[in-house]
Amino acid sequence: MKRGPTDRVDPGRRGFLRGQFLSRKGREDVRRQGRLLGPLPPALPARLVPQQPCKDCDSPCVQACEPGIICLHPPGHAFSGMPFLSFESGACTFCHACVDACPLEHSQAVSEEPLRLGIAALERSICMAWNGVICMSCQTACGYRAISMDPRRRPHIDANQCTGCGACVGICPAKAIRVPAPDIPAAVGA
Repeated sequence: MKRGPTDRVDPGRRGFLRGQFLSRKGREDVRRQGRLLGPLPPALPARLVPQQPCKDCDSPCVQACEPGIICLHPPGHAFSGMPFLSFESGACTFCHACVDACPLEHSQAVSEEPLRLGIAALERSICMAWNGVICMSCQTACGYRAISMDPRRRPHIDANQCTGCGACVGICPAKAIRVPAPDIPAAVGA
């Protein structure tokens, strides 16, 4: 079977053929190539990702994002060219600039849906406060009051209050908080 220039090889198979499964790091790198690197911007509903709506787009959402948190998956990744949110340097303000800039027809309907990018997840094993060090940076950064402290000054995330804006992610000195990406399988051969 002859492959065309737009066909993709399964990242797992490619990794196996290159010997990447011989180490734990190699196996994780191959798995990472088939997963979204971060949550999706408000302009891109998860249900559209398998259809690759951003394949031939010039990504106006990236330029429109004032906080500069919209990035594109790199070439060679299963979701190459698809936008995702990286909260290392900022948070989503829900300004809808990415929605307004998106050329997809669905973008205006998205603004009427409840704004929730995900729910922040805390890894207690590396959280400074859960390991005896007083740190309240995540609670201070959260404008939605989704993070509270227990009597021992350890953070807890309220899933009902969290919008997934990511304000707590970049501020965490231990990198113990993340907003998980939706679990969407890569379209192999798409």
